[in-house]
Amino acid sequence: MKVKKILQVVERSILKKMAIFYPKGYKKLYPKFLRKIGVNIAEDYYANGYGFIDPSAYFDGNNYSLISIGKNTTISMQTVFLTHDYSITKGLKTIGIEKPARFLRPVSVGENCFIGARAFLLPGTSIGDNVIVGAGSVVRGKIPNNVIISGNPAKVVGSIEDWANYHEEKQDYFVE
Repeated sequence: MKVKKILQVVERSILKKMAIFYPKGYKKLYPKFLRKIGVNIAEDYYANGYGFIDPSAYFDGNNYSLISIGKNTTISMQTVFLTHDYSITKGLKTIGIEKPARFLRPVSVGENCFIGARAFLLPGTSIGDNVIVGAGSVVRGKIPNNVIISGNPAKVVGSIEDWANYHEEKQDYFVE
């Protein structure tokens, strides 16, 4: 088991270096690696080239199978997928119960989402399709489709359709 974990760490570090020197290869191989270690990522994750997972994103190793990511989703730098929480141990101790305990809950992100830099996705989070998560947001609970969320705790701040229409009208973006 320890050898397997060591090999995973080595493989992941090679893939992270690949992101610098061969980004096109990294974009295709990294989701396959995450799938291999247990993360649930759509087979067609990178179907039309819009998905991306930054190499600095952190996936909680307690149980990778509790993490799901839909196709064409972008995961920005230093995003944290947290599936466990040991705070219950401290809570129990305050009422006189001495035992190590934890919450273990899934985290899922739908299709065509954008998760901003340094967002935290807490245990039990379920993000719908077509959602933008603002940078630095702390997300928990069920997030509906087609919204923009931001803050700590993250709250709905707008409609993705209204936001897209606004920028289309202004033409304040560029096409690569």
